[in-house]
Amino acid sequence: MKRILVIALSMVMMSLSVALGQNADAQKLIQKARLEIANLQLTEADQDYKQAIDLIEQELDYSEAESKAAREEWKQLQKVSQYLADGKRSLERQDYQDAAKKYADAIRTMTDSGNPIWNRIIAEANYQWGMVYYWQDNTTDAAAKFRESIKAAPGEENYSKALYNIVVKHYNEGLKYYKRRDYRNAKTEYEQSVLVDPTFSKGYYMLALIAKTDNNADQALDFYQKAIENDPQYDIAWFGLGKLYADLGRMSKAVEAFTQTVNINPKYQKGFFERGQAYLTLKEKNKALSDFKKALEIDPEYSLVYESLGQFYNDDKNFDETIKVLSKIKGTDAATYKTCYSLAQAYNETQSFENALKCANNSLAQKTNWAPAYFEKGRALAGLKRKNEAIDAFKAAAKDGRWKSPAEYEINVLTKWADQ
Repeated sequence: MKRILVIALSMVMMSLSVALGQNADAQKLIQKARLEIANLQLTEADQDYKQAIDLIEQELDYSEAESKAAREEWKQLQKVSQYLADGKRSLERQDYQDAAKKYADAIRTMTDSGNPIWNRIIAEANYQWGMVYYWQDNTTDAAAKFRESIKAAPGEENYSKALYNIVVKHYNEGLKYYKRRDYRNAKTEYEQSVLVDPTFSKGYYMLALIAKTDNNADQALDFYQKAIENDPQYDIAWFGLGKLYADLGRMSKAVEAFTQTVNINPKYQKGFFERGQAYLTLKEKNKALSDFKKALEIDPEYSLVYESLGQFYNDDKNFDETIKVLSKIKGTDAATYKTCYSLAQAYNETQSFENALKCANNSLAQKTNWAPAYFEKGRALAGLKRKNEAIDAFKAAAKDGRWKSPAEYEINVLTKWADQ
């Protein structure tokens, strides 16, 4: 881009040279001065204009028009240089109003000239003007000025970086609020980030999370889709979209989103797990089982997968497989209260009551007074002929209304109906 700009500027200089006259040495100096302007070397350009004018006017029959044209460019340079220097001094002493006025005057002077040699300086003046707004925390107007800089000099990375820094500033501020669960202020910052850069996917993703927290599913859906539109390889956004679809009961759409997640990132174990859960809901058991196994290949201690596998095999009455899979994780972090419960259930079904009792107790050690674990503990104690202890366990399970009926039934089996 910079090479193209230099070539274009050289062509402009050639045409201007014809307009200014034919003094070869003077024209070389003027062309050199214009290149120096393009490279922000204003002091050097000033010296070259002065020397060029001296050469022109030393000739006995010099052209008044040639001298006037050169002096006009030189005058503009001096005027612009003064405005820029004054603006810089005002910015340094935090006189922001005066700094903005000086940069505006510089830009107006260059724009009114209609001379394309000023494009690079116009870009720089807009950048400095943007910094005036930035230091006043007026990022909206700062971003507008940085965009003007990019428009005038699209190949300059500093201006793009300045715009991106504003985006990051709002994003990081939003993250601070989000971590404190101050979602209102977090939302404001993220909205600013995408206002400054409408292609900023991370901003849309965080807005989707906040919308989901606010139970605004439609808005969350819109933000997730915008994040993906601007970055189709954004695996986390695809995952979030899949979770939202799953929460809404749209399992086929959830599978599509999770499939995109794992296609982009084949090591994303959560993507495989959640797709497996969606497949289970769709009663596609083989696909669900395949995804659960893939998730474990990536993370062998992924506790949620073991919880789902335990329930999966128990629901399928494949208790031996439950025992085979979950026995591997005994004593590890993957052995949660739910996996211990599923294992207790499988041991009870296979009449391995001692093991069932141990697993039920392990579950209760992690989640005190959890009714399902108490129920399996009661079954294990009943199988071991420890009637009174079994009744106590079933009574503990019955305190949870959801387990009252099956627990009372087991108590009746041990008491009222024992001799029938």
